[in-house]
Amino acid sequence: MAIYFGMAVFLCAGSLLWSPQKLGQEEQTLHRLQTAFLLLAGLLFTAVATCRYGIGYDYFNYQKLYEELGPLPVSQLIHQPVAQKFLGYALFTRLAWVLGLNYRALLLVVNTLLTATILWFVRRFSPLPWLSLYLYLTLQFFAHSMNLFRQSIAATICLLAYPFLKKRNFLAFAGVVLLASSFHLSALFFLPFYWVLNWKLDGRLLAVLGGVAAIIYLFSNQTAKFLTQYLFQNYAGYIGSRYWRGLGYRYLILPALYFAVVWLFRQRLIQQEESNRQLIYSAFYVFLLYGFSTHHMILERFSIYLFLYAMLLLPKLVVSFAPQNRRSKGVVIAAVLVVLFGFSYLMFASQQGTNGFHKVYPYVGIWDNRG
Repeated sequence: MAIYFGMAVFLCAGSLLWSPQKLGQEEQTLHRLQTAFLLLAGLLFTAVATCRYGIGYDYFNYQKLYEELGPLPVSQLIHQPVAQKFLGYALFTRLAWVLGLNYRALLLVVNTLLTATILWFVRRFSPLPWLSLYLYLTLQFFAHSMNLFRQSIAATICLLAYPFLKKRNFLAFAGVVLLASSFHLSALFFLPFYWVLNWKLDGRLLAVLGGVAAIIYLFSNQTAKFLTQYLFQNYAGYIGSRYWRGLGYRYLILPALYFAVVWLFRQRLIQQEESNRQLIYSAFYVFLLYGFSTHHMILERFSIYLFLYAMLLLPKLVVSFAPQNRRSKGVVIAAVLVVLFGFSYLMFASQQGTNGFHKVYPYVGIWDNRG
């Protein structure tokens, strides 16, 4: 765990570079230091993810798949079952093979693209990018990227749809989601949230949705069989498998706390920016999805498309305690609490089972004897 703790400490040190007070001549220098910090953080994420060996449930599966699909010419590739379901990933695989990349080089390219997208996202939309990257690490998004290969690519692509969600540009939003679905079909799950996240914020509506969710929860097996028969057929094989078992109610504690705090301070967030209701709603649906995961662990994977917005929502909540853009004790306390929340989640995830939450704990690098 030392490597993850070290990354967490480094990211927290970035708080020194994000101050509400910016003085004229110092602003340009500060901007450069912030950019350098983000680039260094990006290099760290990329290096750690690329130099791993054998960790993540999908590590060897995708190594084998790459070696099988890569050599095939496009004329043969498009007839393969993988290509017929995930054409974007299949063509990406072929391009990487043509460029002469081995599996390690493929990981480097993928991790570079994922990290670059994350850096763009937090730099453009987060008021505290250092905190957003800290949450990327501690809330298990980074672990997810080292575990579920294609879905991590799809979920990260969906982050590119966020500005279109804010501007209510459905065609552009749908285009990004469809591109993501060419890597992993679960991205289609995110498409209806273009409307769902834009509903008017209303506690009574959430109560009704919660009630409906409770009914579906009680009949989750029947619901799942229906959905996998008509919409997500590639998940039908998970029914009855070990992935169909529940995660346990302890997994619901932190998502429930996340939503409860966000809902408690929702007025602060709405006053800050009206479109923050989209982020508030995302916290509610993350809570529901983790609730369903206590029945079927496979559903935790769907939460990633919405949970990633915590990288924006929690930093926005922190800065909402700053009166007139000046430093206050409230901001410091809020930031410390969010840091502790993230660290608690990291510790919790690392202790779940012999392989950790996403089979990335403990970290194993290529320099390890097993590599």
